[in-house]
Amino acid sequence: MQAPPPIVPTPEQIAICQSTHPRLLVEANAGTAKTTTAALKIAHLVAHGVNPSRIVALSFSRPGVQAFHDAFRRIGMDADVAATVRVGTVEDFCAARLFRLENLKVPRPVRPEDVRPHVLQAVAEARAWADDRYPGAFALEGSGRFAVEGLLKQFARIKGSLAISRAGEYFNYAPASVIEAELEHDFTTLAIFRAYERLRCQFVDGEGEHVRFRYAGDATYDLAQLLGADDPPFTQATHPLRLGLQAVVLDEMHDTHWAMFTVIKDLLERNEGCTFLGVGDRDQVIHAQEGADAFFMNEGFDLYIGTPQRLRLTEAFRFGEAIARPLSGHARKAYPASARLQSVVEVRRIDTAVDLLALLHEALASRRGLSPSSPASQLAVLLRHPNAAVDLEYGLLERNLAYETRGFTTFLARPEVLLVRMLLAAAVSQPRQFMAPVLLDAKLATWEFIGGALPHQAEQGESTEKIVTGSSQANFFSFILPALLQHTENADARERVLQAMALASSDAIAVLPAALAALDIRTMARRVFVKQDAIDATQASLDGLLRAAQGYGSITAFLDRLLHHDYSRLAKKTADQRITLSAIEDAKGLEFDHVVLPEVNQGAFDGTAGDDRNLFYVAASRARNVLTLTHRSGQASSYLRHFG
Repeated sequence: MQAPPPIVPTPEQIAICQSTHPRLLVEANAGTAKTTTAALKIAHLVAHGVNPSRIVALSFSRPGVQAFHDAFRRIGMDADVAATVRVGTVEDFCAARLFRLENLKVPRPVRPEDVRPHVLQAVAEARAWADDRYPGAFALEGSGRFAVEGLLKQFARIKGSLAISRAGEYFNYAPASVIEAELEHDFTTLAIFRAYERLRCQFVDGEGEHVRFRYAGDATYDLAQLLGADDPPFTQATHPLRLGLQAVVLDEMHDTHWAMFTVIKDLLERNEGCTFLGVGDRDQVIHAQEGADAFFMNEGFDLYIGTPQRLRLTEAFRFGEAIARPLSGHARKAYPASARLQSVVEVRRIDTAVDLLALLHEALASRRGLSPSSPASQLAVLLRHPNAAVDLEYGLLERNLAYETRGFTTFLARPEVLLVRMLLAAAVSQPRQFMAPVLLDAKLATWEFIGGALPHQAEQGESTEKIVTGSSQANFFSFILPALLQHTENADARERVLQAMALASSDAIAVLPAALAALDIRTMARRVFVKQDAIDATQASLDGLLRAAQGYGSITAFLDRLLHHDYSRLAKKTADQRITLSAIEDAKGLEFDHVVLPEVNQGAFDGTAGDDRNLFYVAASRARNVLTLTHRSGQASSYLRHFG
C-alpha cells in the first residue's frame, strides 16, 4: 500500500508540538484538524524520549478513538509505536481502572433496549415509594416503556454533572424542593433515577454485593464517585490512577463534564511529572449533552488543575473561506481557511415543507456539493427540533427519497402516531394495517396510552403484557382493545378514545381533525412521558399527521398509504443510499459534503443563549462543500447576518 503523503505542519501546529509547558490547552475551531494535531504532539513527545506506553490518548467517543488511529497513519507514525500508545475513550479507560480495582468484569450494555427492563423496574419501584411518601407527586402513570430513552438521557446529565454529589448533604429527594429546582430535573425523574441506581449498584449474588451493570457513562460516573468518597476502597499506594504516566492527551475536551473532569484532575495528580494536552472547541459545548460545560476549558481548569498555556488552532481544513468567514463573525473568533478549499454558502427563503423537499430533490438529482464517489448520506439535513419534522419525512416518503434518522425516531414509529393508526384502523374495521415489525410497537403503544389490565387473564397466570404482545391484529382489534378500554383505570381516557373512534368510524377524511382533537393527545401523553417537551412533541406529531392526510378520499386510503410507507421505509437499503436526517446534537464530530440547516428563524433559532449559538455553530461547521441555510419570509434569524 502506498504511504500517505507527509504532513506539513502549520505554524500553529508547530507551536503546539514544541511547547514545553506541562499543562497545555488548545482552543481549536471546528474542522481545524484537532485530532491530527494531537497525534503530531504525541509523535513529538515520543521523538523526544517519552515512552509511548506511558502516553494515554483519550477521546469522548468511539469515532474519536478511530480518528486517533487514522491520524497516526496520516502523519506516518511507526505502526509499532502507534500500537503502544494507550488510546481509548474516557469511559473505556475508567472501566479498565474499575476492573483493576474490583477484579470483576461488569457487563457494559450499550443499547437502551439492553437496560430497558431495569429502567421499567425502577419506574415501578419509584412510583411505589413516591405514592407512599409523596402521594400525587409522581407524574408518570404508565409503565414508562416509551420514556426509557428520554430517562436515560436525563440520567446521563445527572451523572455527568455529578449534580447530586455536588448538592451535598442538603440534597433531598422531595417534590418541589429548592434542590430539585437547582438541579433542573423534576421530582419524577429524580425518583426514578434513585431507584435505578439502587437496582444498578446494590446487586447481591453468590459472590457478594457489586455493580450489576454499567451503561454508557456509568464507568466514568462510578470512578468519579469513588475518587470523591470519604472512605474510598483503596489506599494511596493502590490508587487506581497511579500508573506512572508521562503524558495525557484529551481530544474533544469540549465534551468534558464534572465526572470526566474529576477523573482527569485526579489522573494528573497521581502521576507526578505527567504533561497534559487538552484540545477542544468551546463553541461546540452543548450543555444538554450529559452535562458538558465550557467551565472546564475556562476558569475551571485554572482553579482545579493550574494555569495552563493556551494556544489556538484556527485554520479550517474542512471547508473554505465562504463558510469560515461567516463562522468567524458568528463565534467572534479568528477563522482563516485553507486557500485550496472551495465551499459555497447559500441562504434560501423556504416557507413550506414542499419548498424544502424541492430543494433536497434538486440537490440530490444534481449532486450539488457531492463528489463523484459520495453516497446519498453525504447530503444531510440537520434539525433543531426533529420532532417537528413530520412534514419533511412524509414528503420524502411520498417522493420515494430514502432517508436515515440519527438521534430521533422516525414519525411513523413514534408511539403517539402508532396509537392513532391503531385506533383509526379499529374504527374503520381495517385490521391488516401493520406489517410485522411495526405491529408489536403499535399494540404496546396503544396499551401504554390507554392503560388497563385484563383481570381474567391475570387469574390464569398470564400478564396483560403477554396477552397484548401475543395477540394477532384481528384479535387485538376485536377483543384486546375493547377489554383494555373496559378495564382502564382512566375513565377520561376511555371516553376520549371512544369518542375519537366513533367520529372516525364514518371513514370520512373530513372528520379526522375532530377525531384527533377529541383524543387530546397531550393529556394522554402524561401517562407515557415524563418531560414536558416530549409531551408537547406528541401534538406536533399529530398536527403533521393531519397535514399529511389532506387530499385523501378516506381514512382507509390514508392508512393504506402509511402501510405502504412502512414497507418502503423498512426496505433493505444501506445507510449510504439514504439522505441523512439528524438532530444537530447527534451530528457532532461528523462532517458532510452538503449540509442543509432549515428553519433558521427568529425565536425558534436565535438569541444570545449559549446553547442556541453553539447548536447553530455545530450545525454550520459540519459542511465541507455546500452549506444551505433556510428561513421563512420575514423571519430570518440574526445569526444569518454573517452569511449574507
